[in-house]
Amino acid sequence: MPILFALLLAAGVAVLLMHVVQRREQHRETLRATVLQAQVELLKAAAGDPDLARTAAGPQLTGSEPAEARRHLFFEAQLTAWELQWRVGALSQPQLRAHASALLAGEEGRRHWERTRTARAALAGDDEKLRTFTRVFDDARQTLKPADAH
Repeated sequence: MPILFALLLAAGVAVLLMHVVQRREQHRETLRATVLQAQVELLKAAAGDPDLARTAAGPQLTGSEPAEARRHLFFEAQLTAWELQWRVGALSQPQLRAHASALLAGEEGRRHWERTRTARAALAGDDEKLRTFTRVFDDARQTLKPADAH
């Protein structure tokens, strides 16, 4: 009888631990989604102000035309929105691949990815979902035909 009680107690503790871990992960994902939504809002606000757009676009676009900075912010907002959808499961990998191919089909989209891919890859760290997101875009870039890439 004591063995049965110990097994039931161990099973109960295991269930509670699994529940705590699951809740913690859900909380992290909710926070990540909130941060990504805020980032998109900031990018939208910056796109409406030429000086803020150049500042938000970063040092690689210092001295650029306001229109170029706004395009950069548009692409960044689009990527961030897709990342958010990917994180919450609203995009499948084939859908993400289609978005990546469409973005990278144009010269400006490729230029944006080349400018930001290193920073995005560095931010991915050990986050498997984010590494997969970056890998899908890298794969789409690699599969472009040479004629398409010029």
